Amino acid sequence: MSKILIVDDRPVNREFLLTLLSYGGDAVAEAADGAEGLAVARAFRPDLVIADIIMPTMDGFEFVRQIRADPVIAATKVIFYTASGLEDAARDLAEACGVHCILPKPSDPAEILAIVRETLGAAAAAAIPTLSKAFESEHLCLVTNCLAEKVDELEALNAGLEARVVERTAELAAANEELRGLNRLKDEFLAVVSHDLRSPLAGIEMLSGHLRSRSKMPELADFIRNMGIIADSAHHLHALVDDLLDIAKIEAGHARLDLSELCIGEVLRISAKALSFNAQTKDVTLDVDVASDDPLLRGDRLKLSQVFSNLLSNAIKFTPSGGKVRAQIAPECDGVVVTVADTGQGIPADALPHLFEKFTEAQRAGTSGESGTGLGLSIVRRLVELHGGTIEVASEVGHGSTFTVRLPFTSTTREVDPSDPPNARKSCSDRPAQLTHS
Repeated sequence: MSKILIVDDRPVNREFLLTLLSYGGDAVAEAADGAEGLAVARAFRPDLVIADIIMPTMDGFEFVRQIRADPVIAATKVIFYTASGLEDAARDLAEACGVHCILPKPSDPAEILAIVRETLGAAAAAAIPTLSKAFESEHLCLVTNCLAEKVDELEALNAGLEARVVERTAELAAANEELRGLNRLKDEFLAVVSHDLRSPLAGIEMLSGHLRSRSKMPELADFIRNMGIIADSAHHLHALVDDLLDIAKIEAGHARLDLSELCIGEVLRISAKALSFNAQTKDVTLDVDVASDDPLLRGDRLKLSQVFSNLLSNAIKFTPSGGKVRAQIAPECDGVVVTVADTGQGIPADALPHLFEKFTEAQRAGTSGESGTGLGLSIVRRLVELHGGTIEVASEVGHGSTFTVRLPFTSTTREVDPSDPPNARKSCSDRPAQLTHS
């Protein structure tokens, strides 16, 4: 059994060598630097020392020089295991002070064991190396160069840290700007809510008070007109409150889908039917065209109805009298595509990137003065995304807009591969191909 001393200032390196060499049954000791290693060597009397070169207090070359100067341990065999000192000058110094070899960090464990066995088995040196005065000079030069390299490394590290500080400062500034933007959005939110809630409520309160103050039954026409204003104000208030609740649930992560297998064309037709009176009132033609192989998919009927109703309602709102709104639905290989196109006012190009953000309607009033909350399209986008789908818009001012919704199939509802022909899919066939309101 051989005795081996490991001298290295990094605990992880010592632990690696200690574990590796212990498997061979050798007695292994360790030290954290050259000065400690020298004391351990004098007490432990190792057959072999494996030492690093760059260490605090005493470097590897000085450590070996002092070993060679001590007659008791002067003949101890030494291996340098280092990530530094691999240049020719270091190798010359190592050879001059009787170091058997220099192993680079990291080295393969099998190679380390082979070198250790070779060194332990090698014949003892015929004479203890005598170190000349030139050794001191070369040693000092080498240490100076190593220190210079370390200084360069520290300067590079410092420059990297400074760059990172600049980067993090910029990120912090961006985060602060985002927070300021959110704060502005909050203020805008409160302003819009207070304004939009106050107006319909004022109409309800004023006309309700007026009707209550009449001492006798008002004329029927006047009564109907006033009640209509009350109904419109209440409807607008209800829609605003519903939108606010929807967006709050979605952004808080509380929106949940009540999934069931449904025919998407049927949902679209029902949504259109509910809005047929709005279209007739404005003399807008409302067409719904559903492909004959309309497939089934899993979705939330109420939320998809909300999506289609909002898109159709917007299309009718922004289409002038005599215009046309057309909704189409057809299967794709991996889902269903629904388009809602109108011949209305269109949307300015600079407004399109922000169309699905909150409170950013390109135009708040429809062609007949209809009002909106500025939340509808934001809710639509989030509901479509909850279904795993996407929504896009294409528009040209004066020529209308087209909204395209793509909804995917789910694995529980697909009955064939996407490569199968459309008529191989499970579909809804018990419905008319087209429904028209004008």
